[in-house]
Amino acid sequence: MSQKKPGRNDPCPCGSGKKYKVCHASEDRARAAPPVAPTSGQTAVRKELENPDVSYLAVALDRFGKLLAEWGPGPGLRFDAEAFDKHVGQELARISEVETLDANQAHRELLVGTVKVLATKSFLDRLAAVLRARSEEPGLPAEDQRALRACAVIAGASKASSRLRPENNPILDVVFDVQFREWSTRHKEWLAKYELLASGMSEGSLSEEARKALQQARDGDVDALVDYVKEDPGLAERIAREAKERAARVEAKLREPSTPPVFAPEEELWLTCVLWEPMQALKGLPQGAEPAQRREAVTALLRGVKGALDEVFLAGMLNRMRQKSQDATVDEALRAWYADAAIAFEAEPARMSLAALLTARQEAQGRSAEEMVALADLKALTTWTPESFEPYRQLLLQMNLPASAERIQRCQEWLKTHPVALRAATPE
Repeated sequence: MSQKKPGRNDPCPCGSGKKYKVCHASEDRARAAPPVAPTSGQTAVRKELENPDVSYLAVALDRFGKLLAEWGPGPGLRFDAEAFDKHVGQELARISEVETLDANQAHRELLVGTVKVLATKSFLDRLAAVLRARSEEPGLPAEDQRALRACAVIAGASKASSRLRPENNPILDVVFDVQFREWSTRHKEWLAKYELLASGMSEGSLSEEARKALQQARDGDVDALVDYVKEDPGLAERIAREAKERAARVEAKLREPSTPPVFAPEEELWLTCVLWEPMQALKGLPQGAEPAQRREAVTALLRGVKGALDEVFLAGMLNRMRQKSQDATVDEALRAWYADAAIAFEAEPARMSLAALLTARQEAQGRSAEEMVALADLKALTTWTPESFEPYRQLLLQMNLPASAERIQRCQEWLKTHPVALRAATPE
């Protein structure tokens, strides 16, 4: 084609015989047009990716993770649940056989493999749209709005930046971690129950299929064990019977005066604070209360227990039980009871914790003479307030027990709106 630009009505240089205006004029104009300026969204993406100061972005990602966990599963906020369960189960079974991987490498490999498969363009588009919509909800704190807007930009960054692949997108790291924690929690109950197959029963008495399914569960494929048990009603009944008998043994031992307490002092104080109101409501029911009224009071108490047993609380309590079950200084019968208790509390944490709180004969013991005095002073008060707990919190910090001090601080936060009246003040 000629380098000289033809007139509109001249023959097109391509030789088609048509006039230039109806042949190649539009294409030539498009090639000669200045590049399209990036949209505000693309500009924001570029700024987010090229900004050397990423401290605020780390804060935004942390806040996004907390909000994502608080919201729970919702449209556009998680990878497809069925696909995620299937992929993670298969990958955990495969990764567990790779002896050269440490925990961090295994986690990274699982993350990368998951986002490569599930983080499609349509998923990222939807996630970005949901985050933008959430950021505009009325009443949302300004810092949450800013965090969600930043995360919405990064969620859509793969469209505007070819160098940000899904496995390097920090938003997907957060989504994966939150969803994987939920997946692990959901499967933990199954694992706790079916560990009875290994600890409460002799594996030699199980069929080859049962042993294989148990091993698959230990490797991460819990669904294989669940499916197997569902197909064997006799085994399911056996597991349920063993679990019931184990819980009964643990509860019976809790009622014995010689049984050590299962709670640490700060845990016992926390449960007392949080459950004081529902426990008083249950105790205050009249003698002839209607069954429905009593059920409602019991349900409120159980709901309070479930809310009080956060992940840190349960992990600390279960770890102590497991350590005691292996402690050579503890007599053999008590070690066996601690092993039973760890399984029973993990399988039914709310019911077992309530049983321990209501029926245990021994209260939590202080770890030093000073702590025992501080606990006695607290229990001698007529009313608990945040201020009354401060000396005990300071003592725990002096004893180098920061986690215990943090639990007491949570008690103080609770008492700001729920003061506990242990007994009426006696008139002077």
